[in-house]
Amino acid sequence: MKKYTVTATKKDGTTYEGLMTTKEPRVTNGLIAIAQADGAWIYISPDEISSVEYVPVVETPTDALSGA
Repeated sequence: MKKYTVTATKKDGTTYEGLMTTKEPRVTNGLIAIAQADGAWIYISPDEISSVEYVPVVETPTDALSGA
């Protein structure tokens, strides 16, 4: 399964980072959901966001064998 590092930056400069298996933002009750690296989810109002970046994670053969 392809993974993406997600970085969302709010207009006030606050940055959230996560790792997701989708490159499309998840919208829940009108809020953009971002899965954080520790497994927690953050929900942000779309009007508060200035940018969202999705970068594909390149798996090495070692990652594929370990299930990472």
